[in-house]
Amino acid sequence: MMNEIVLPGLERLLTVCEKYPVRAEIRKPWRGAPTAGTPILGRPLDPMLAAFYSRLGGLLLDLNLYVNACDEQVNGILRANEEVQPCWPEPFRSLLVFGGQDASSYSYATVPSLADEQGLQPVVEVDPYEEAYALPIASNVDRFFDAYARYLEFIYEMPDFSEDRGTWPVFPWGVPEIIAADRKLMGMLVDGRFDFLMFPPGSQATGVHEEIREWIAALRAV
Repeated sequence: MMNEIVLPGLERLLTVCEKYPVRAEIRKPWRGAPTAGTPILGRPLDPMLAAFYSRLGGLLLDLNLYVNACDEQVNGILRANEEVQPCWPEPFRSLLVFGGQDASSYSYATVPSLADEQGLQPVVEVDPYEEAYALPIASNVDRFFDAYARYLEFIYEMPDFSEDRGTWPVFPWGVPEIIAADRKLMGMLVDGRFDFLMFPPGSQATGVHEEIREWIAALRAV
């Protein structure tokens, strides 16, 4: 199955990095990279993530995004999950971390429990600060790459573009029109499939919950 998977979103992201001043560090692929379904601390590796690792050994953009390295030197995806395993409460401990934002604890992870009939897992952004929660951002790994590519295109094509990153919209909060373009994700969101991650049982973070509800409303308005 892995060899049959195409990743147009990843190709778009790499093309965007060539078009705009986005430095991308790409690691060489490793023949020993885990394949689709390989357990990572008991969580099955997503098929699209396995397809990514069959082509790249890792990815780092100078605009915060990174995908954990997995090559002959380091098994970064295993290490990342080993680090969060003892720290994160459920239901976040059951996620599979594969990347994040550089110089922060924000992580990108797949949700094995929400895999579709092909085994493809949706992607969320995990905020582990104070009371943890996760935002759904893509219906699968390649749609995540596509969304981030569109985000970079949006930034660099803004009429009032500035090099000051503090003026840029934040991904994913500031670009609901990009996230909402993923219709499968929106269907899952409307059906409440992600509620256990956005509003985890026992959480008292009412302020954050209100912000999430407003964000969902913005997505649905799009």
